[in-house]
Amino acid sequence: MSAQYQALSTDDSAEIGADPQLRSQIQQLHADPRFNRPAPSLWKRIALLLVVAFLFWAAFQVQPKRSQPKIIHAERYSKDYKYRPAASPVITERLKDGVVRLRGAYF
Repeated sequence: MSAQYQALSTDDSAEIGADPQLRSQIQQLHADPRFNRPAPSLWKRIALLLVVAFLFWAAFQVQPKRSQPKIIHAERYSKDYKYRPAASPVITERLKDGVVRLRGAYF
């Protein structure tokens, strides 16, 4: 035995017509300008995209340049301990201004 199905209506006008309070609320919603804002004009959209692109460009320009730090050159091992590197350590230290300070047996 097959059941007979009826398609449901996708139009809400039947429900709106039955309820006058719902109809008045929908009319108020369509009349209220807070909920029906016009789309911004084309030049405003383009201007917004240009401003965002400029801000990205400016953010990358403001970043400090990554250059090699100024290094005071030293020999890796002292002449006295040329074949014993652990006996003549060279300690490098990066200072706040980017200069690398070398300490240890670097003569």
